Amino acid sequence: MTDRNPKCIIILSTKSSGSSALQNFLTSQMNVNRVKKTRHGENETLFWVKAASVLGLPQVNMYDSEVPIPAKKAHKDLIQLLQDNLNSTYEPPSNNEEHIFNGWRLLCIEFGPIFLEKSPHHLHQYSALQLISKFITENPDIEFFIIGLVRNPMDTVYSMWERWRGLPEKNQNEWYTAYRNLIQLRESFPGRMIIIRYEDMVQNNTDFSYLYQFAEITTYKKDFFHKGSLGKWKNDKSFGFQLSDKVVVLGQQFGY
Repeated sequence: MTDRNPKCIIILSTKSSGSSALQNFLTSQMNVNRVKKTRHGENETLFWVKAASVLGLPQVNMYDSEVPIPAKKAHKDLIQLLQDNLNSTYEPPSNNEEHIFNGWRLLCIEFGPIFLEKSPHHLHQYSALQLISKFITENPDIEFFIIGLVRNPMDTVYSMWERWRGLPEKNQNEWYTAYRNLIQLRESFPGRMIIIRYEDMVQNNTDFSYLYQFAEITTYKKDFFHKGSLGKWKNDKSFGFQLSDKVVVLGQQFGY
């Protein structure tokens, strides 16, 4: 906890895009913290998709996921998350939006000076992104930095197929939805958002200077990331999937 004005970094990505590696890299720094307890893996909160459920906002059904989470369960989850990470006696206000926005504000303060959040579900739900945008607008004393993390769609769907046997056809469509959302979103955060390609990150070709300045990082391991997973699908003869035209076109906008 800190008396300084808190900062918040939010990583927006799909699954299998390197967000866990980036999260681990950033939280290895002294000033950057993540929640201590959540029912989800990789310190993910799913905070804003749960908030969208509680507020009755539209969400798309996600493949192989519990999202959208029913409103009552999402409300219970958020209370539990805040109790586990703030105070076991935390009681939410009766107004749901106040509960959500004040809860996030308290997390930013508790895990300052720099609170890091990454939940790959958020980029798929534009209503969750709109809630993040609204919070940022209404809380100017909290400094925000948004990282859009994108990975080659073929490598992404292959990784999910290799790890969980996720269906490439469905996962490519979710990749498309997520990164179409990211393109729409980037206009909302001028000067507060960067888009990083996974491939550049793992090959140490990303200019992290502005992020390092924001996160107050002065020293770091240059070999923290590894590039062993680049293009693995090319050598797997059992994987013959072809991306749809719309995914190829969107990928080209990110330089793929």
